[in-house]
Amino acid sequence: MKLQPVSIAILLISLLSQASVFGQNTSIKLVNSSNEPVPFANVALYKVDGGLLKGMVTDNNGVARFDLNQIVNYEVSFVGYQTLEGQINKGENLSLEMVEELDMLDAIVVTGQYGPQKADQSIYKIDVVDDKQLEQRGVNNLAEALSQQTFIRLSNDPATGTSIKLQGMGGENVKYLIDGVPIVGRVNGNIDLSQINMDNVDHIEIVQGPMSVVYGTSALAGVINIITKKNTARRNMLKANGYADNKTNYKFGFYGSAIRGKHSLNLSGNRNIFQGIDIDLRLEEGNTTGTNRYMEYKPKLVYNGNLDYSFTKNDRKISVKTDYMRSEVRNYSNANINTASAIDQNYITNRSTNSLTINDKIGENLSYNFIGAYTYFLRNSEYIYADLSELTYTIFDTRTTLFKNGMTRGNFTYTPKEINFNFQFGWDINYDRGTGDRVDNEKAKMGDFAAFASAQWAPLQGLSLQPGLRFIHNTSFQAPLIPSINLQWEIINNLNFRLSYAKGFRAPSLKELYLDFHDSNHNLTGNPDLKAETTDSYNSSFTYKIKWDKTLLKFEPSFYYNNGRDVITMIVTDDEANAATNTNLGGRKTLGANFNVTFVHFGGLNLSAGYSLTGESFADEEISATTGESIYNWRDQVNYSNYTFNAKYSYDPFKVVIMANYKLYGETPRLAFSDINPGELYYVNTESYNMLEVTISKQLLNDKLNLVLGGKNLFDIYTSRTVGYEDGYVGESPINYGRTYFVRANFKF
Repeated sequence: MKLQPVSIAILLISLLSQASVFGQNTSIKLVNSSNEPVPFANVALYKVDGGLLKGMVTDNNGVARFDLNQIVNYEVSFVGYQTLEGQINKGENLSLEMVEELDMLDAIVVTGQYGPQKADQSIYKIDVVDDKQLEQRGVNNLAEALSQQTFIRLSNDPATGTSIKLQGMGGENVKYLIDGVPIVGRVNGNIDLSQINMDNVDHIEIVQGPMSVVYGTSALAGVINIITKKNTARRNMLKANGYADNKTNYKFGFYGSAIRGKHSLNLSGNRNIFQGIDIDLRLEEGNTTGTNRYMEYKPKLVYNGNLDYSFTKNDRKISVKTDYMRSEVRNYSNANINTASAIDQNYITNRSTNSLTINDKIGENLSYNFIGAYTYFLRNSEYIYADLSELTYTIFDTRTTLFKNGMTRGNFTYTPKEINFNFQFGWDINYDRGTGDRVDNEKAKMGDFAAFASAQWAPLQGLSLQPGLRFIHNTSFQAPLIPSINLQWEIINNLNFRLSYAKGFRAPSLKELYLDFHDSNHNLTGNPDLKAETTDSYNSSFTYKIKWDKTLLKFEPSFYYNNGRDVITMIVTDDEANAATNTNLGGRKTLGANFNVTFVHFGGLNLSAGYSLTGESFADEEISATTGESIYNWRDQVNYSNYTFNAKYSYDPFKVVIMANYKLYGETPRLAFSDINPGELYYVNTESYNMLEVTISKQLLNDKLNLVLGGKNLFDIYTSRTVGYEDGYVGESPINYGRTYFVRANFKF
């Protein structure tokens, strides 16, 4: 049969049409290691130059089908499996094997490492809090992010904020970093963790034990390194979040990222307002006018902003970053009945950190890292005369404190592939300067210049040794040579053992030396006679994993012993007047253990429980009249503990996550000066209390919206009592402002 030209044309059009239809029949099939389908997995498609095209889930056969007319990027994720990324073109039918994340608790870490690696393989014991946990719990700040760690004790001061205790030592012995850059701005020896924003955080790395060889002073108890988000998906992003609760906390924030070729730009910011709470109105009997103005929890307004630009070419990456924080805390005092006036205070803090980071490879085996940063920390205290009858407010006095820090740290790392021996050497320079009305000697300055070196040697399969040494020149204090030795041994498969010794060194900060801090709640006095403290620390830990089918059981016992000399600590001189000062203890020992067990079933269930026990003792130092040597009179050891229980269930078909987190703080000792025997110290005890939070999160609108509803402090705890004072006084301190219900929304555009 002879076809006519018109018939041929119709047939060709029909064939092309069918080819086009079948060419658009594109799919992704997901299977596990047993070649079984993975249903209800999330599949997101993105334009190559950024922008979400479509989101879907796989069916019961593990297949997601869709039509395409261009090449796109895909991202596949499911609880218990590693996230997969790649490209797919129209007409392709991919079959991908999902890799079960039985080691999902072992994230990639960078703190103190020669290069990024899994936490399970790190020479240090590193705990990680990832962004999924932060989002599902509705976390707003660093204090909330760390609140469920068994080995961490948090304390909350209504004015100076939330501080930490780790391995029996206070927050002044913990080094806080953001992408490796120290956070400057301690008040009362601590960083206010509630000021540190979590909106642009990828994860938090917590290293227990001294890291003075690598990070220098203030790293005796450990290091907390906040790693910010980096756009690795090669697409534009924009996220916004909002938070509100029944305790007058309101927050709005955003995170945006754009990539153009070798250039990337990240921008984030938030505004957090708290209107203050009076947990004890202190109204006189019969007075219902509500004229009481004093609040234990001060009204606070906090702004955070971050701008990060990066240029990447081959192995070289150059990043320029600026972080800004502004906090305003208002302290309203009760009115004078006769004059209808009051004296109020505003405490305004500005912190700006600007940094330059360079990572590059000089050769196949040699790389270098450079960080340079400048931090500006300004605190203004405004004293205000409030005429409550005329509603006028006049600033009659302003006191200013300014601290500046310049730092640079860098290293060269040699990692030859042909031998099991790597080494690293580098420098760490910090220069601090303080001026202001509250700095007693008007101009205080201190320089810390250090060089460090370490080596990693793997003499046997699964065994690693890392000795290290730090040389320090401090312009104000004599610093010792700081050695360390770390051992990691994978004894058998899934059984990891770590053992370490390190000497720690901490010079007093300028604030501890010179800053006097006085407000309605505090009378804190600096001590220019402080000596630098040193610590010998021993740490060990085991990690044992038992894996079967879709279940993981993980045991993590760890132990530590710290022996310190000339330990700097805050001592209460008058509890009723809230008066305290810094002083040196002759010696302090902390001995403790942490026990954590985690159960994970990859149907979505995650359970963990932890117990932490700390023993603490201190010694008075006397100088022998005959030999001139120091004699240490050790006191009896006191013990305190923490308990935690965390439960999480993820029901992926409905994209719902339910979490419950419980923590019990045991009775806690603290030191006070004796009135009966002047100059002597004794222990008082703060009574135990517990905290419970419950949250439920739900993905909506094709995973663009994550909605979190929850409750914190569900046992409605307000205060804790401190007992054991010589005169029978019982102190009562605010630790929380009561039961809190909140809603948080995170939206991806």
